[in-house]
Amino acid sequence: MSRTERRAAKAEKRAARRKHRGGFLIGAIAGAVIGLLLAPKSGKESRAQLFGEGGIGDQVDRLKGAVGAGKDSAADQSEALKRKIEETRERLRRQMDVDGEDAPGGGAPVE
Repeated sequence: MSRTERRAAKAEKRAARRKHRGGFLIGAIAGAVIGLLLAPKSGKESRAQLFGEGGIGDQVDRLKGAVGAGKDSAADQSEALKRKIEETRERLRRQMDVDGEDAPGGGAPVE
């Protein structure tokens, strides 16, 4: 695949993603509007539900807490993975040192 073909393929993928995002956004907005229009409550009751106790503010706080917990978990897993990689790297280095000593010439570089 040539460079031009790869660029064209990437451009098509980006356009498809934009189209999907736009469709999702329009669908979400339409759903929210329809939900509010068909809700069996008055505007005052709907606003109280959205902005009152247990409303959007509480949902945002819960979401922020969940995102923070996710970040902490990802950081912990990242650190554990880094430690594992370093342990494996050191084990392989030791193994290569031992194998090099057993090789003909005692592990000396071949010229």
